[in-house]
Amino acid sequence: MSNEIEITIYTNDDVRVSIDEWDDGGVWLGLRGRGHGGHCTLTRAEAQKMRDALDAILLKAMEVAA
Repeated sequence: MSNEIEITIYTNDDVRVSIDEWDDGGVWLGLRGRGHGGHCTLTRAEAQKMRDALDAILLKAMEVAA
């Protein structure tokens, strides 16, 4: 039995975003849509920067909506 973390998000634009564990603490990020796709790998530090950027964007959106 694996303890691997894998998350898939299906967007309103019919794009599948897959996030998976990769290489001892890193992240594999994949994007797939109709007729296109790609992926990249992120180190733990890069993934944390991405998380921080997403948090900042979402926080800003909440402030604007308030």
